[in-house]
Amino acid sequence: MREIRFTIEENEYFYGGAAHAGRKMPIGRDSTFTIDLAREGYGNQSAPFFLSTKGRYLWSDGPFAVTFERGEVHAVGEEEILLVKAGDTLADAYRDACKKHFPPTGEVPEEAFYTSPQYNTWVELLYDHNQDSVLAYAKNMLAAGFRPGILMIDDTWQEDYGVWRFHPGRFHDPKAMVKELHDLGFTVMLWVVPYLSPDSPEFREADADPERLLRDKEGNPILLRWWNGYSACLDLRRPKDAAWLDRTLGTLMREYGIDGFKFDGGSVDYFRRCENLPTLPTALTSAWFAYAAKYRFNETKDTYNASSLALNQRLRDKGHTWDGTDGLNILIPDAINASLIGTKFLCPDMVGGGEWTAFLPGAPLDEELIVRSAECSALFPMMQFSVAPYRILSEKNLAHVRKMADLHAAMGKRIFEMVRASAKSGDPVMTPLAFRDPDGGFERTTDAFFLGEDIVVYPVLTKGATTRTLTLPAGKWRFTDGKIFDGRSTVTVAAPLGHLPYFERVTEE
Repeated sequence: MREIRFTIEENEYFYGGAAHAGRKMPIGRDSTFTIDLAREGYGNQSAPFFLSTKGRYLWSDGPFAVTFERGEVHAVGEEEILLVKAGDTLADAYRDACKKHFPPTGEVPEEAFYTSPQYNTWVELLYDHNQDSVLAYAKNMLAAGFRPGILMIDDTWQEDYGVWRFHPGRFHDPKAMVKELHDLGFTVMLWVVPYLSPDSPEFREADADPERLLRDKEGNPILLRWWNGYSACLDLRRPKDAAWLDRTLGTLMREYGIDGFKFDGGSVDYFRRCENLPTLPTALTSAWFAYAAKYRFNETKDTYNASSLALNQRLRDKGHTWDGTDGLNILIPDAINASLIGTKFLCPDMVGGGEWTAFLPGAPLDEELIVRSAECSALFPMMQFSVAPYRILSEKNLAHVRKMADLHAAMGKRIFEMVRASAKSGDPVMTPLAFRDPDGGFERTTDAFFLGEDIVVYPVLTKGATTRTLTLPAGKWRFTDGKIFDGRSTVTVAAPLGHLPYFERVTEE
């Protein structure tokens, strides 16, 4: 085993490790935080990487366990753990680590993810997907004034887990459905996981071949527990499993016109539960998402060390709450942390929260929260809807949300140019203020963000608030009403419901 110990400096703050640890970030001399990256991903992006506002970073080529205990840091892993002094700023640390450990490939994701909002059927349809309901969801979004975009058809379109064929009882003519969706302007993706139901013919066929499936050290197929029960699992390190999935997904694309896939599951948090596992959980997670990157239209969520891949990565499901532990108030902290571990192409959680139980009949809904969530999402690199705003909102609040979707679309071409630049430089599209203005006192600011280099965004995250008090980074900044402010000044701006406070950099003539 390798280990390293060091002390956090005065006024030094660390980010990193796991995206969904964002609410714990940054870690300073008074903080306590621990994670074992070989076994924990918190259901979202993770990487063996921490970086500080003083230009230092911690990196290993393998996962490690680390404890931050009131200024003292102790990391242990099987591979060498490096503590590097790359410069004096957060950006210095990030760029040095990026260059050496996850260099950009220049590969750019599909433009459609960024130029229009996305739609996922999960929260609205849950475990009752069928052809009529999918078409109705898409058509109703258009009727409510939303633009077509990528449509992800979620769980239960299929016959069973690993039986990736349209369920004939729920989809009577899937080819015609996909054509109709295409004619309406939608790109169509299907949800898949690496799991196989153990009572399916597909499992029996794979089980008979010792060169297929995730198996324990004795060669027996592992039944893994995930959120929908127990299943066998593909091992995408195995050429035969990858070839089988190629054929299966390729059939859906050729015969039905499917454009791509939402690659769910595969988290280290599920693999770690397996007894007698022959490899590290992170190796299996990495293989699943490296496979996903073969598809131009992909969505992923719980990756490990995938920063060099052209993956469209979404933050994990959040609660329908203002709570700072699992709701709207951790959307930006998680996004910042995801970005700083190299997640360049980032989508927020679904507007209003992806935790589906909040939208069951009779559950209390907060329309203000949904509008503020749409505002917060509008200037992320991507934006995604699931619960149908036309069903749950008043006409006034529906108009507010539609306005935010239109804002995202209006900025889409510009955002995609930022994505192109990111694919070449390696810099995240979305960064904390301290990344772009290291001397502005923003080391612990996690309720605002830069989009690219010239847009800074300050969403309203407090229920009932109609103004936002904020401090601007260095430079000159134009507010949405046209007024120009000097950088490093603290101002209070109007932020009524339906208005997102953001500023654009004013360049000197």
